[in-house]
Amino acid sequence: MQKLISKLAIPALLAAALATGASAETWKFASEEDKNDVQDIFAKTFAETIKEESDGDIKVRIFYYGQLGTENDIVELTARGTVQFVSVGTGHLGSYVPEVQALSVPYVLGSDVDAIREVLTSSETIYNDLSDRFEKVNLKLLTMISEGEMAWGANKEIRSPADFDGQKIRTFTSTIPVETYKAFGATPTPLSWGEVYGALQLKTVDGMVNPIYFIYNAKWHEVQDYLMFPGQQPYVGTVSTNSEWFNGLSADKQAMVHKAIAAAEQAAHDYQLQINKENMDKILAERPDLKVVVLTDEERAVFRDLSSGLHETYYTVVENAYGEEEKSEARARARKILENLVREVKDAS
Repeated sequence: MQKLISKLAIPALLAAALATGASAETWKFASEEDKNDVQDIFAKTFAETIKEESDGDIKVRIFYYGQLGTENDIVELTARGTVQFVSVGTGHLGSYVPEVQALSVPYVLGSDVDAIREVLTSSETIYNDLSDRFEKVNLKLLTMISEGEMAWGANKEIRSPADFDGQKIRTFTSTIPVETYKAFGATPTPLSWGEVYGALQLKTVDGMVNPIYFIYNAKWHEVQDYLMFPGQQPYVGTVSTNSEWFNGLSADKQAMVHKAIAAAEQAAHDYQLQINKENMDKILAERPDLKVVVLTDEERAVFRDLSSGLHETYYTVVENAYGEEEKSEARARARKILENLVREVKDAS
């Protein structure tokens, strides 16, 4: 079940980069994003809080996208204990924790900012049933954050599944994002984000899906003519630590980590609200010819109805990640997680 890459070559320069100094304890934090992205604000606030709480005895070193490999690589490095903390979107975690893809099923979380935050930070389903699955691959889930509503980018207006016909849409690397855009009528193309600008520019893919702040920072608005808001879901980032390492910390250090996580979650939440608005304004200023489309309730309902079929897809994806003797239990567990998550979102709204 533990679907980790069996061979990950770490060259000499990378090994040197990961080495810790002797003068102070150093914790390593790997992010899938770059400087000034939401996960960077989270990581920096986490590092500052740890430094303050430890009176400078503990330093947190942050590694950005590409410095330690791909999104999948940094998850594995954390599971192995080479890195202590990792932040990565749920869309890239399906190979490690199949059940986490419940958060990638469209129209489960929706677009209510307050309800989303409440669920992502305090859900019993996430921090009991789901977090237990993280432990199975030696990861401890610490928190989840919303990075803002995801918009569709394209070079044509998309308001219906028919409009997706023939469109190659960049998706994340897990099964549910791929199956989502198949259901919507598009041709999904999984790519790591560093490959996306060139692919859009060369038109080897036609569109993408991401929050506005990230679209601007990655400059994808330069190579797209339309942005659509379908009210589908936020981009959800997860923050995890190596479970074995964390369990070996003293009670004081564990408390320090939890305090830093809470401070970082607040900072990231405030920042994403601000930066998504600011970057939308920048996009419109730089690309006054770019068209912004907000789908109507009726148009969203069509995609929401298509999404309901992905619930069974999710159950099957989780079931197939396990051996024969575990399949029945895994499917039942997946159903419980998704149904309880839907109920919690409804209650929070």
